[in-house]
Amino acid sequence: MAKGLRGLLEEESEHQWLAMGGFLVFILIGALLIQGTSTLPGVDYRTNGLEEVDGRVLDIIYADSGSYTALVLNNGEGKLFHHDENGQLNDIGEEYTDALGLPFMTQLHDGSIVVSPSNNSLEIIHVSAQIPQRTVLSLTDGDATFDILDLAEQKSGDSYRWLMVTDEQSSSALRGFGSVGAELLPVHEPLKDAQLTAKTPAPANIEWTMVDSLGDGQWVAVGTMTDVFGSDDSPAAPITHPVIGFISWEQGPAAPMLTSIEELDRGGIHSLLRLQNGTLMAAGTDSTVHIAKDRTTTSIDVPSVSATEDETGKVWLLGPKGSTSVVRLTSSGAETLPLARPIPVSIEVSDVSESILYSYGTSDNGEPATYTIDTLAIGSIESGRGFLNLMFVAVSSVVLGVMLWTGTKRLIQNQ
Repeated sequence: MAKGLRGLLEEESEHQWLAMGGFLVFILIGALLIQGTSTLPGVDYRTNGLEEVDGRVLDIIYADSGSYTALVLNNGEGKLFHHDENGQLNDIGEEYTDALGLPFMTQLHDGSIVVSPSNNSLEIIHVSAQIPQRTVLSLTDGDATFDILDLAEQKSGDSYRWLMVTDEQSSSALRGFGSVGAELLPVHEPLKDAQLTAKTPAPANIEWTMVDSLGDGQWVAVGTMTDVFGSDDSPAAPITHPVIGFISWEQGPAAPMLTSIEELDRGGIHSLLRLQNGTLMAAGTDSTVHIAKDRTTTSIDVPSVSATEDETGKVWLLGPKGSTSVVRLTSSGAETLPLARPIPVSIEVSDVSESILYSYGTSDNGEPATYTIDTLAIGSIESGRGFLNLMFVAVSSVVLGVMLWTGTKRLIQNQ
């Protein structure tokens, strides 16, 4: 083929337009084919929840080697399961009278899972131990009774500290607990010197919902603020909008200090992600806010219903059922990735395991459903677009190489 093409290019100049015209047609056809395969590859949909425990997945945390801890609504009952790296499934929530009442699950530095099954208490489930164990912490502050709504962990030298969002019956608040030893087993040694701080009440019109670490004694809480006077259109009806709070706290017994607040115009924050670079991403139904380590914020005009970070540090923002694209945030900005078909799931929670993004929710008839995306499939040779890109580069390189070789030969002959 290359010999015949070389012969055509070696003809007199009146035939050169034919070669150039053919190459132009090739470019146009290639562009059309690549554009036709521009939808996101590696997408799958199945009409069930987890493969091991079918049910409506309400919360899930993936760890190494495909292991995970999941809160599942199964046959009308809430169950908390841990699936270890050996494929063994353990019911770690059988002691709870109402697993659906667990307000949060947080993975600690050693892979343990911490939950709050009742007032004034934390329970560490050592899922990575050969035989799963539990550590129950009773947190007391005089006669105060409080629910723990969320917990975040931060490394401090050789130990760790925890910051909690609490519901203090009449108000939302923040409490610290620490320091906690790095080795959580045996259970008594790492917790013997940990102290619970006094509460830091939220401003009267703010309710905190989530908290995460920004590092070096700095934390971020998100929640909602209520404007009691409403809007200009309806001044008698209170309205709510998201709020981001910046907190300083390093060690007990001093209480956490709320240092500043940033208000957002509308929507609600559904995810607060700590990224691989130590910054935070607050994803909401109206926009997404990136929070740098120096506390500066950058608003990104991308709404979503669920958000997660993949193993390469990219953040995926998933829209509501019927969305025709997903958005991937990288260091260079936001990429809108078209879908071959609209999202068929009302997504409730998502996470990434072994390069696969798992989104769990419900189908049209309210049954559990799973929507997955292979985060490494974009541009790969297995995808249609990746294959066409490779063929386009290969053929173009051959044609340009032959033209360059012929031109060089003619120059030598004419000297």
